This record gives sequence, structure tokens and C-alpha cells, in this order.
Amino acid sequence: MAFDPTLPVDHSQIIAAELRDQFNGLKDSIDQCITTADMETEMFADTAGNVSTIAALNLTVSNPPTQAEMQALADKLDELIALLKRP
Repeated sequence: MAFDPTLPVDHSQIIAAELRDQFNGLKDSIDQCITTADMETEMFADTAGNVSTIAALNLTVSNPPTQAEMQALADKLDELIALLKRP
């Protein structure tokens, strides 16, 4: 039975079955709520990975840049993209 906020009626006698149904309706509503663990799982799935482990590139680029310098930039960018994505 679903919870009925109109029950029990004011000044009515207590009827165990009616109150039991009310409590069971409330429990069903509570059981359908998301748990902290479920919320953390959902939040984790929708956020980027931790990028604090990526070391600084510390690259001085020449003019014009060499292929090695450009490859270092591409590799660092790939590392960043991989950490931002969740597996």
C-alpha cells in the first residue's frame, strides 16, 4: 500500500492494519531513495579523472618547433586526455 498522508483521520481510533500500511508505505518510499554509495558511484562516473599526477612538460619550444618537441606536446596531451576519461 502506498503512503496516504490523510490517514489516520483526526480523532479516529487507532487501527493497527491502517497504521501498519502507513508505515510500510513510508518504508517503501525510503527504500526507493538513492543511497550514499549509489550517489558516489554516479558522481564518480560523471567526473573527470585526477590529473594531479601529470608531470609538467617543462619544454622550451624552438622556433620553428622540431618534430620531437611537437611529439612531446602530443604525448602530453594524450596523457591528459586519457586521465580525463574514466575507464
